[in-house]
Amino acid sequence: MLGIKRSLFFIGCWLLTIQAFTQAPPIGNWRLHHSYVGTINLVYGDKMYAATKEAIFSINNTGGFEYFNKLTGLSEASIATIQWDSETAQLVVVYTNNNMDVIKGGLVKNIYDLVRTSNIKTINSIYCEKGMAYVATNIGVVVINLLKYEIKESWILGPNGNNIEVFSLTKDSNFWYAATSSGIYRTPLSNTNLADAKSWTVFYATVNNEPIKKISTAPTGLIIEKNDSLLLIQPSTITTLFYKASEQIKCWQFNEQKLTIGTTSVQTKKAFMYHSAIDNSNLLVFEQAGVLIHPNACMFSSGTIWMSDSTTGLIKLDPISKNFTSIIPSGPAGQITTALQATSNNIIAASNTKPGLFILENGKWLIQKQNGLDSVTGVQFIATNQFDNSVWLTTAQMGVAQWHKNKLQIFNPQNSSLKGAANNTCFTSGVAVDTKGNSWVSNLGTAISLHVKQPDGKWTGFTNPFGITDAGALEIDDASQIWCVTKNANGLLVYNPGNSLTSSADDRWKQYKAGSGLGNLPSNQVNCTAKDKNGFIWIGTDRGIGIIQCTENVFTPTGCEALLPVVQQDRFAGLLFKDENVQTIAVDGADRKWVGTKNGVWLISASGEKVIYRFSSSNSPLPGNDISKISIDPLTGEVFIATNNGLCSFRSTATEPVSAQQKVLVFPNPVPPGYNGSIAIRGLTTGALVKITNLYGALIYQTRAIGGQAIWDGKNTNGTKVASGVYLIICRDDSGVEKIATKITIVQGR
Repeated sequence: MLGIKRSLFFIGCWLLTIQAFTQAPPIGNWRLHHSYVGTINLVYGDKMYAATKEAIFSINNTGGFEYFNKLTGLSEASIATIQWDSETAQLVVVYTNNNMDVIKGGLVKNIYDLVRTSNIKTINSIYCEKGMAYVATNIGVVVINLLKYEIKESWILGPNGNNIEVFSLTKDSNFWYAATSSGIYRTPLSNTNLADAKSWTVFYATVNNEPIKKISTAPTGLIIEKNDSLLLIQPSTITTLFYKASEQIKCWQFNEQKLTIGTTSVQTKKAFMYHSAIDNSNLLVFEQAGVLIHPNACMFSSGTIWMSDSTTGLIKLDPISKNFTSIIPSGPAGQITTALQATSNNIIAASNTKPGLFILENGKWLIQKQNGLDSVTGVQFIATNQFDNSVWLTTAQMGVAQWHKNKLQIFNPQNSSLKGAANNTCFTSGVAVDTKGNSWVSNLGTAISLHVKQPDGKWTGFTNPFGITDAGALEIDDASQIWCVTKNANGLLVYNPGNSLTSSADDRWKQYKAGSGLGNLPSNQVNCTAKDKNGFIWIGTDRGIGIIQCTENVFTPTGCEALLPVVQQDRFAGLLFKDENVQTIAVDGADRKWVGTKNGVWLISASGEKVIYRFSSSNSPLPGNDISKISIDPLTGEVFIATNNGLCSFRSTATEPVSAQQKVLVFPNPVPPGYNGSIAIRGLTTGALVKITNLYGALIYQTRAIGGQAIWDGKNTNGTKVASGVYLIICRDDSGVEKIATKITIVQGR
């Protein structure tokens, strides 16, 4: 009985550990945080599939989600369209670079052949039937065998064998039809040489080469989309099925003998959904502001209308009751660029197009819109004030917003020192909080480029002496000096407010530019700054990195110029990121630097002399190589990376150190059977010595903390997995005192 209780205890602890693990991935693992509010296409196969530009999700009959992204095997994170082949029960995914994946039962097969075909510039649509994918491209039709995962043949439809762009393809019981840039072509199904251009003849000619973008067969004829009309072409007549003078057709689908159409109004921008049998007038079934905004795809299936919307996700609608459900899996509500801030409690993000804050808590993304946050748009940067736990948001038009205790306050030229433009807009582009709780804000479009709000509520503006009006992101050094990025190749500004924030008498300014004697920056185009553990200011430019290592001497007669460090990579040495466009830099708990460029992410050593990792979209789950922002969770060491194709995170080995070791955490603990990952020991002082011993004090393994976290692979000094049992973790900090910090249990079965 005792053995059963002990097993139940271990299982309970293991479940608690696994639940905690879902908050962040194991060390060395990735998470993808895709937004699912902007669906671009949908298909129904064995279940409903919806695609966004970054990823795909499916929903089954019980409402359960399955996700398809780079972590599950997709080749890219830039989806163009999807289609389903019922013969092989496979989902076909096409990317914007013409790469293609085929998914079946969780397995992904890649077809790279279309990327290699250099004259294919655009894939417009896919028609799947009987194990073949017919791909409409700018040069004709490419036929893919979905059983052999290879190109079968190509069809060139143009006169005299010339290439002609094909937008859509379909067939009925007698003919193949192709919608092209100059009308509709057809050829008999009996044709055994579809690649012969002479076998394709004009079925429906357009005036002035008007393109036909989409076609579909119906029992009584061929449905075509022409301008903003849907026409039914029959052997002897052409009938207008749908036309609204003030509306643009955004999507339509004919299936299950029903025609479903999504439109938007040219004047009001409102969206509408129509649905009826093909021989009846189209009936308006859905019009609701804030739900259907930008329809991209629609279909009817088993009594339900499904709609994909670029703003509100996947919508499920009953056409009779008009009841609808908006289906959006957990994720940030929009594209994250520079508005990303990691704290010890959560991750705060915002989109410059979607209102509200997106907060990652306990493994789930929450959207905070109430109490006025739904009015804040165009967010550029986020900063948190640890003194009052407020969140600051800079915006492209509204000024700067402060979110404090679930209340929103907007500061603009009417209630602060901020300056606005002639059209009553106020662009704030950078925000940072100093050690005294002062909130600093940069103001674009005015030489009064820097402003501060003191804890007592008083605002003061500061005019730079260089006439620079393009102030950007801010950094505050250990001497409380403000470092301000400029946006238009005006270098870097440094401001020292002196002893009084309200008096300009002791203010000092300096401008850093490229060239010896001017600041020695790698370039005048400065993109970002970061302060490291030594108080050095790292400067990212479009031509590499410079480091200010003597910030206390900036305003002395000797001055302080940027150092251009040399990095060793493989057998070669050179200037750090020379000619790389460095867009963001973040410092982790071990003082290592995470550097984001247009070509991926690097982790370099504290001094910048060694490359530890290099991640790109080709060697990692990184969704895209264009990196706009990196922010690091100080508690877990998880590195959040905003890319051009979505947000992702990587669990690194370094966390922020503590000032004194009081509570050391080990995870997973107990170590479950079969676990082969890293064991993290967190809550240590910088570089603490960690010893792992058995209960009798015999040394099993020792290491040092990376920042505030040590890593153990569960092996002894000989590289052998340790036996099951309880082990002691003994830590020694800088004072030289050793003490038992905690215990760890290894469960049998490893």
